[in-house]
Amino acid sequence: MARHWTVAATLLASAGAAGAAGANQIGTPDHVEQASFRGCGWYVVLGCGQDRSALVDRMNYWGGPMAGGGAGLDVIDTGDYPNFRNGFFCLVDGPYGHREAAQSVAWTEAVPDAYVKSGC
Repeated sequence: MARHWTVAATLLASAGAAGAAGANQIGTPDHVEQASFRGCGWYVVLGCGQDRSALVDRMNYWGGPMAGGGAGLDVIDTGDYPNFRNGFFCLVDGPYGHREAAQSVAWTEAVPDAYVKSGC
């Protein structure tokens, strides 16, 4: 009986992951591929600082977590990402699966200082 539960759980998890991946891709350009693991991947960095609430306010001003180039906006703690300098929060669009995908997102019109960085 335990084996059947394991198989069922695996099938449900696979179906859920496929559905979630499809849901994240709706309305996004074909060239925008998201990273499968939240910490790794490529990010468009839109601003960093030590005041998390100010960055959350900016994110909400720009449309909230679902805004951006397909991956969505988030305020991250840089200490959670090995390629980011510890001690800051950053407003990012990502992660994207490839550098080129992150670079194709047109943030520089709104944020001239935006740049692309790998999370790990």
